[in-house]
Order: sequence, then C-alpha cells, then structure tokens
Amino acid sequence: MKDFLKNSFPYFRKYLPVIVLSTLSGLLTVVILLVTPQVVALLVDRVLTPLLGGEVRDSSSIFTFLIAGVPQDDYTTIFWILAGTLLAGALLFLALSYGKWYLGHRVTLRSEGVLRSAAIRRIGEASAPLLAKYSSGDLILIATKDPSNVRDMYVHNAQFILNGILYAVVSAVLLCRIHFSLLFLPVVGGIVNAVIVFFFNGRVGRYYDDVWKHSSQLNTSVQESVYGIRTVASFGREAERRALFQSDNRRLLKTNYAGVKLFSMRALTTGCVRTAVLAGELVLSVWLGIAGYITAGEFTAIMGYIGSLMWQFTNILFNLNAAQKNLVSGRRLFGFLNAPDEVAEKYGHTMPAERPSITLKNVGVKSGDGYAIRHVDLEIPYGKKIGIMGRTGSGKTLLCKLIQGLAECDEGEILIDGRPIHTYDRNELLRRFSYAMQNVFLFSNTIAANIALYDPFASEEEILRCGALAEVDEFARRLPDGYRTTIGEKGFGLSGGQKQRISIARALFKNAPVLVFDDVTSALDLETERQVFRNLSRECGERTLLIVTHRATALKDCDEILFLEAGEIKERGSFGELMARGGDFAEIYIRQSGEMAFGE
Repeated sequence: MKDFLKNSFPYFRKYLPVIVLSTLSGLLTVVILLVTPQVVALLVDRVLTPLLGGEVRDSSSIFTFLIAGVPQDDYTTIFWILAGTLLAGALLFLALSYGKWYLGHRVTLRSEGVLRSAAIRRIGEASAPLLAKYSSGDLILIATKDPSNVRDMYVHNAQFILNGILYAVVSAVLLCRIHFSLLFLPVVGGIVNAVIVFFFNGRVGRYYDDVWKHSSQLNTSVQESVYGIRTVASFGREAERRALFQSDNRRLLKTNYAGVKLFSMRALTTGCVRTAVLAGELVLSVWLGIAGYITAGEFTAIMGYIGSLMWQFTNILFNLNAAQKNLVSGRRLFGFLNAPDEVAEKYGHTMPAERPSITLKNVGVKSGDGYAIRHVDLEIPYGKKIGIMGRTGSGKTLLCKLIQGLAECDEGEILIDGRPIHTYDRNELLRRFSYAMQNVFLFSNTIAANIALYDPFASEEEILRCGALAEVDEFARRLPDGYRTTIGEKGFGLSGGQKQRISIARALFKNAPVLVFDDVTSALDLETERQVFRNLSRECGERTLLIVTHRATALKDCDEILFLEAGEIKERGSFGELMARGGDFAEIYIRQSGEMAFGE
C-alpha cells in the first residue's frame, strides 16, 4: 500500500482538495444515516406509542432537545418537527451524495486520463528490450484497465472503507447509549469477519493475478486472430485459431469459476456471521424490551443500527477485496512506468546536428551463440546514397535499426558526427530519420491522415505532394473520397503495394535529413518501383538515403552498395565496381535483368 500511494499520489495531488471534499461529503452522508434512527426512535416513543395508548418514557435519543419546549401531549407539533428533521436530513443526504459522486468522479477521471497518457507515452518511448518483457495483451491492460482501477482506490475503495469504519464506531457508541450489552455480538461478529477476510486475503490476491495473466493471453489471442484474419483464412487455419482462442477462453473461465467459488464461500461465511448477529441482537433486544430496559423507539433504532452495521461490515469486506484487485493493477501499471530502461537511460541530452553524418566502427550484435551483425565498418557522410542487399536473414533490417538507434550493438561503436550515439537526446535523434519499415502499419483513418502522421495539421498541398511522389495518386484518386477515404485497421481493404506506397509517402512527409527505406517496394510492380525510385532520387537532393531491397536493379544510382551475408559485409562498392568484380551482386543483377527482359 505504501508503494501504491507513493507512485499514484503525484497523479492525484492536484485534485486533493476536491477529493477531500468528496470524502467529507461521503462521511457526512454516513452521519445522516447514523442519526436518522435516533429521530425515528423519538418519533415512535413520543408520537406513535402514546397515540396507541402506551406510556411515554424517557428516550436515549440524542434529538430530544428538538422537542424540549413542546408540551408532551402536543403530538402534532412533535410529529412535524421530527418529520421535518427527517425530510431535511433526506434532502441533505441526496445533495451530499450527488456532490460526492460528481466531484470525486469528475476530477479523478482527469487523473485517470493522465495515467493512460503516461502509459501510452511510456510504451512509445520504451526500448525494444523493455517492451519485449510484456505481451501486447499486457500492454493493452496496462494502458486501459489499470488506470481505471487505480482511480477506484481514491473514489471508491478508500472512501467506502472510511465510511464503514465511521459507521461501525459511531453506531457502537450509540448502541452503548441504549444498553451496553448490545455491543457484544456486533464486536464478536466484526472480529470473526476480520478473521474471514484475513483467511481469504492471499487467495483473492492470487485470483486477481491469475485473472490478469489469462486476460492478457486472451487479449493477445484475439488481437492476433483479428490482425491475421487474411493469413488465417488463406491457409485455412480458422479451426486452429478458434481452438487456440477456446483454450485461452477456457483458462480464463476456469479462473473465474474458481473466483466465483472463492467469493461464494466467503459470502456464505460472512452471511452466516451476519445472520447470527442479527438473530442474536433481535432476541436480546426483545428481552431488553420485555424487561423494561429499552423503549419501543429504541428497539426500532437497534434494528436499524444492527442491520446497517452488518451491511457496513460486508461493504468494508467488498471494498477490501476490490482494493486488492486495484493494488494488483497499481503494482502492474507503476511497475511498467517505473521499470528501468537500460537502453533509454544510456542516452544524453545533446541535440544532434540537422545534417548528421554516421559512422559504424567494428559493430557487432550477438544472437544466441553467434552474431546477427559482425565486423561492420561504415562511413555515411551527410548526403550519401547507400544501397543494401543480401539474402533473407543477412541482417539488413537490423543494420538499419542500428544506424537509427532503434537497436543496440554489443560490440564496436556507432558515432553521430564523431560522437557516440548515446551522447544525444534519443527523441531528437529519431526526428532526424524517416523510416519506412518492411512491415507496414496503417491506422484506421483516412489515407491523408496516415500520410500526415508526423504533423496532423499539415496542409493538404503537402500531403498531396508526398502522395504523388510515392505514386499514391495512382490509386487514391480513383477512390470515391480520394485521399479522404477511410481505410480499415492495419490497412484492411488495400493491397500490399498500396500500403507500401502510403508508407513511403509518410516517410517523405516527415522531411527528415536521413531517409531509410527498408524493402518497401517489394510488393510494387517493376514499373511503379522504377517511378518511385526516380521520384525519390529527384526529391532527396542532398539528403542521406538508405535503401534496402532485394532488387539489384533499384540500386544503380547509389553512391555505395553493401551486400550482406550472415551479418557481415561481403561486398561493397559503387554499382560499376561491383559489376566489374563479378561477385554475388553482379550475378543477382544479371539474373534479375534477364528476368525483366524476359518478362517484357
């Protein structure tokens, strides 16, 4: 609990006065609930009992002062005074209840929003090694459900527990004023309930941990089924995916069934205690009434207090249970927000140059017992055009990520303008790169919004210019709403080539000094690819350009071409130099050129 308050309080500190006011409003509603039986008791003793022929006796009610100056037989006046008091209390109760819920929820919803934003920001800024510790289902729960549960601790659990404690303490005092023996059974019942809570406490905590784990697995399974729906359908694996979903679903259901059994057993035991206390108090109160120790009005008050008191015990129990769930959420959320990110923490705060030069010195990245990248030396002065080729798994994508600081090397060093890459502010460094990735991700939005991801408020003219350079025009203008056409999540409804062209346009739109295109023309036909590269050559000007591709014909105009094999640079040089050498690159180029000629 200490860690929970330490981590969560900064997000709620700003609204502490309103939270306190909301809590006080809740406590005042409890006070009204506590004093209402006192007024009812007086109403029974001073109006109802004498009207039915009974004897008027002194009452222990704390509100006798309200009718102190009224004649004992003026039942009408006494009735209206006490009825008016009850009505005023009811109206005040409603106003305080509204204020409590409205104030508390309204302001803390803002804190919940800030927590969600913090989670999303952390996800966006976290390094790949940190994110690898969490599944997509974990991250969805952390960014959506957990902030809401943390907020509940402030506006639900803490307040209801305080209300229950106040009611228990004050009602105990008021019961003692009627007769001291009335306190025995509620105290015993409260102690037994506390033992029950303690007994179930560990099991409830483990239950919520299991629910989170299996909910995360189910979320991940659903995500993969939805995002991979085309792939699943094309391979006819719908039955297997459904079976996997059903397996995850059964695990979650089994966990929830265990929870139902756990909470049912706890409800049964606490219900037995509550029933026993109520029955015992009823018998005791009847005996006290027969013996003349209490009045009829006091009997009414006792029944009101005991019923509400046992309900408050249940309420405290319920909120202690909910608090456990919310503590688990807080531990998970703040565990992620405060998790050390060794990669991100390496970076400094220096601003990189607007036209950076990049150097890799003997860079290596380990993978298992071997290397994914090894002995890479590379000079990329600003404005140089680099082409990168290699067979699948040769390290092309990893090399692109290393150059941008999206991956870390285990050996050697990466320099930006002659200084270690970690010298610079990581976010500012990433702004110097436009990265069109091999796996295109598009958002469920318009084509224009996907292109203008870097600046949603950009002019339509700039969006159209970048779209034309990436040959998005070729298909977008045929759509009913053109660039304003909404595309499905992850680009559903578009072909692979159309998605790649939007990705290229998005990278051009960012207008960064270094452009990195990682095999983003693989789904384009040859003529469209040629046109895109002609446009890129014209558009890039002095900017640095890195092109990863499997098509050697696309790299003729590059200043230097790298051919990777097993993570090492096997061949390097200009197009003419590599062709003259007659190595793997030349062989691939000749073969692809022949295929193109044959295709034509």
